[in-house]
This record gives sequence, structure tokens and C-alpha cells, in this order.
Amino acid sequence: MYLAIARTNLAITGIEGIPQISDSERATLTAEARYFRALNYFFLVKNFGDVPLVLEPTEGLEDIFVERTPSDVVYSQIVEDLEWALNNGQLPDVPFGGGNEGRVTRGAVAALLADVNLQRAGFPVQNTSAYAAAASAARTVINSGTYSLIQHGDNIDGDSAYNRMRSDDSPEYIWSIEYDAGVSDSGYPRITIPGVVRPDGIAYGRTLNMYRPINEIIQLYNPEQDLRVQNNQMYYTSLERDGVVYEFNEYVPYIWYEEQAVFETARGDRNLNITRYSEVLLIAAEAIARTEGVTSEAVNYLADVRSRAYWQTDRQQIVDALSGLSADQFVEEVWKERYRELALDFKAWSDIQRTRKYPTTAELNPGNATFVDVIGADNNWGQTYQETDLLFPIPDEEMQRNENLTQNPGY
Repeated sequence: MYLAIARTNLAITGIEGIPQISDSERATLTAEARYFRALNYFFLVKNFGDVPLVLEPTEGLEDIFVERTPSDVVYSQIVEDLEWALNNGQLPDVPFGGGNEGRVTRGAVAALLADVNLQRAGFPVQNTSAYAAAASAARTVINSGTYSLIQHGDNIDGDSAYNRMRSDDSPEYIWSIEYDAGVSDSGYPRITIPGVVRPDGIAYGRTLNMYRPINEIIQLYNPEQDLRVQNNQMYYTSLERDGVVYEFNEYVPYIWYEEQAVFETARGDRNLNITRYSEVLLIAAEAIARTEGVTSEAVNYLADVRSRAYWQTDRQQIVDALSGLSADQFVEEVWKERYRELALDFKAWSDIQRTRKYPTTAELNPGNATFVDVIGADNNWGQTYQETDLLFPIPDEEMQRNENLTQNPGY
């Protein structure tokens, strides 16, 4: 993280003095650098809490032992960087890969700004005024008209929106990590399949059970209503290859499935999508409910996401059910939808950190979740969460390098 931050600091400082580029190019390059500085600090402050805030290039040994900066100050700098990039960066307003060769876009900046403000509105900073800022940034993305949800094709079994998500080119994608199987050869695949699923002929020498959705996740979906949990949608439970059908007693992420990589090359080529338009709609729904109440706007944003999944349920029925909820009840419905919709987008732990709530599900009541305090809750491995689990420890190696660092409590 700090290597990336050091590079952005050097870029932000150095770009200003390059005479050979136009003011427009200078603004865009600076905005890109500020975006990546904000992105890295966001990861750090979420997972480590107070961290050293370094904003200038390191050019010598003076002042290199930096103390940890309070989280709220780090968040303020992240917001400042993103707002500068949004307002001054002259960034293109196109989907990811939509003619911008995968570079930073206006939508990527606004979506990250919405995410940052939603996170800092919750624990541990609890800057509740940030809910309004999250709603504003999310509306910037929504009102741009640049992005849209992927829609179902004519064949729900093979051309649903969730099947189409396996393509890298879509107006739903705002930010992705790009991959190209031809760039570098590695024995460690970026996305593999769970070790409990090993059909004949698999090319991967390594499979990882971290890609195995546990039962508590699958129970978030109602199998009678929700398309996402059906076979060959977001997940798959069976696989046909060369006329042989493999039945798994497991749910495996289908969105990441690449037949050629799994059975031939062991080298994935598909992008890993990090920020989708559906997430922005859910951020907007939660933030608006927190600041303006359960408005028709908030209801419609949540209904947009839910009605795509509940493909056999009349949309108006979904809207009516949501419209009668209190703000707290509605926000919990948003949380449930985030866990279902963003299950493969790496958002769950950040939600637990900011809400301090842990979703519990039951086999006999699929499609529902009860939110309990995370501190004191037991996870599926029988471990009890403590407050110290909400942050990572500062690595020993970093503390040995910098005598001014202090350790997080409990480590």
C-alpha cells in the first residue's frame, strides 16, 4: 500500500512541474494519482485503523518515522483527494473499458467517494453527516446516465443478467482489476475453484476453499424467488463436460468460472469486477434512507436490484413491501441485498466493520437474515468475534522499521 502511495505522492508533486503537457492532461494525470492514493488509504484505514498519513514524496531519511494519524483525519484526506479528482480531473464519463482502456473514469471516482462516505458514516468514525455525502456521490453516478444494470436476455437459463456478468464489457462495471492470461505465467491462479470440487481433467494444481460459499451465505437466498442462487447463475451446483454431468453437493461461484482456464490452461483471463452499478444503487438507497427517510427514490433503487433477482415477482409487489417499512427496517433490507448481490464482490467484511452487525441465517428460513452484534457473535467455525478482530494487527516488520508505530489493541 505505501509503495503505491509513495508513487502517487511523487506523481502528484512532479506532474505539476512538467512543461511538455497541457493543463488538461496535467489535471487528468493528477486526478488518476489522487484516485489511487485514496484507494490505497481507504484499504489501510478500514483494515488497520489509524495509519501514518504521508502526502509528500520521501526523498531522504528525514521525518521517515511517521506516527499513526487518527482515522477521521485519514478519511478527510481520502475525501479531499476524490473530490478534487471529481471536480478538477477532467476525467471521461464512460464505463470501465468503454473506450478509456481501463483507466480511471469519473464514475470510478464518484463510486469510490460514495463507498468511502458510507464507510466513515458507520463505525468506528461514525461521521453520520457522511451519509448525505454518500447519497450525493452515488447520485452523481446514477444521474450521469453512463451506467445501467445488465438485463436478462430471452433465455433465462443461458442468457440471464448473471450469465452476462461473465463478460468483461458491460455498462454495469465501474471499476475492475484487469487480467490477461498472456501477460505472465504463474503456478498460482488468480481465481480458482474450491478444493471440494475437482471434476476429472481439472488443470489447476491448486484449488482453494476460500472460494467455497459457506451454507450461511447460501441461506441468504430464497431458492423459490431468487434467480441468483439457481444453477448456472451466480453459482453452479453441477457441471457438464464432454457428455459427463458432475453433480456437486456444493455451491461454486459461476461468475468466475472459465472453462478453458479450469480444464486447459490454468490461467484465467477474465477481469475481476470490483465496483458495479448495483452497488452504487444500494449505497444510494441506504444513504438516502438514513438522511431523508424511506423515499420513493430510495425504494426504487433497492427495487431495481431486487426485482432483477426476483424475476418472477411483480416489481410493484416489491415496491409496495418496501415502501411501508421504517427507516431502520428498510436499511436492514438494503444490508440483506448487499450480502446477496455483492457476495462475490468482496464487500461483506467492510459491511460488518461499519455496521458492527453480523448476519445470521437459518436452513429452515432461507432468504432471511437476522443481524446481531458482531462482538460476541459466533461464526461458522465456532469462533467468537471480539472487538480486536475488527482490525488487523500492524505487521511486526513495519513496527521494527518505524519505532513510532504503536500496535492495535489485543495483539
